[in-house]
Formats: sequence, structure tokens, C-alpha cells
Amino acid sequence: MASFVVTASIVLVVIGILVLGFLGMKYPRGRKDWPFDSSKTFRLITTGILFFLILGLVYWVTQFWDYPVSGKALVYLAFIAFPVLVVLGFIFPKGKRGLFE
Repeated sequence: MASFVVTASIVLVVIGILVLGFLGMKYPRGRKDWPFDSSKTFRLITTGILFFLILGLVYWVTQFWDYPVSGKALVYLAFIAFPVLVVLGFIFPKGKRGLFE
């Protein structure tokens, strides 16, 4: 358990550094080059934080609560479905209207 937490923390730190490095290379002058206003930036940051909090909560629930087999299957299904829905939200930000335009 402890080794997983350490490994996951290191992986998240490395991913965070890579994302910040990519953003630093793409927008070298900072806020002048950033295409979003402050409210859009705030929504992006809070969405990312919420994403990781929900994934952490799903992991915590699967590790420390004992469910029947069907309950664990639903938790694993949610663990798979949530990132898929997040990716679809980025691909189609307008929802189903974006599919037909």
C-alpha cells in the first residue's frame, strides 16, 4: 500500500512537471500568450483538481471498504468510465450539439 502511494505520488509529480514544462514552452511569455481569461483558467484548474480528487476517492473506496463482488465491479466500471467521460468532454465541449455541427 505505502509503495503504491509513493509511486503514484512520484508519477503525479513527474506528470505535473511535464505539463508545466509543455505549457512553459508553448506560452513562453506567460499571461500575454495564454489564450484563456481568468475565469476559464480557474475552471480548468478546478476541473483538473476535481478529477484527481475523484480518482483518489475511488481508489480509497476500493482499497479500504469491503464490497460484494457486484459492488466492486461497479466501482471498477466507474473508475474506467469517469476518465472516458472527461476525455469525451474535452473532445466534444458542446455535448451532442457538437456532434452534428
